[in-house]
Amino acid sequence: MQSNPGQLLSFTLNPKLDAALQSGWEAWYDTARSEGPMRVTAWLAQRLRNPALKADLRDTIESLLSSDESEERALALSEIAEIAEGHDDLVADTLWEGVLAAGLESDDPDLIFEATSHLAAIAEDHGDPLAAAEYYLDFLNWRRHDDHASDAEAVESAFDEIIRLAELDGDRRAAALFGFRQAQFTRLAEADEERASSGDWESEPAPYQSWT
Repeated sequence: MQSNPGQLLSFTLNPKLDAALQSGWEAWYDTARSEGPMRVTAWLAQRLRNPALKADLRDTIESLLSSDESEERALALSEIAEIAEGHDDLVADTLWEGVLAAGLESDDPDLIFEATSHLAAIAEDHGDPLAAAEYYLDFLNWRRHDDHASDAEAVESAFDEIIRLAELDGDRRAAALFGFRQAQFTRLAEADEERASSGDWESEPAPYQSWT
């Protein structure tokens, strides 16, 4: 169904924030900071059809927009994104992109994997298993850098999801390829090899590619 943009804008509390969502996390965050905590809180409560959020999230949004610490922003973003999921996936997706950006900025594997998992789930819910898998591929490629580390369990989980999503997308060859790569990694982890927790575990440095 086609919508009239002018009609939609007449019912929104903040057209600037709505429009910025379409341009991604950085554009939205810049706009949110210029609009200020009160307007962002009111806008979010309207988007999620929950007036109580004006009081519940006031301090969280204040922290999000005023903090210079990536970890503090990520915690605030995670809280808001979890509330938005299932109610407004565009808001949730944009905010999880912010968590991912904060994780990459601080090289925090837990934040990166948390954001990756949520972004992939949203993509899968919208019928795009390939896009979902690409989030996990990006995580594995990040983890393979020499100066990056994570729990081996996060790598195993990423492989599990990529294989599942490849099968869901009907690409058995890709599922088999990543199953083979996972088996190699698992052997390293079981042998307590350092590469299972830090740096590149592959003999070839080429990054993993999706199956398109």
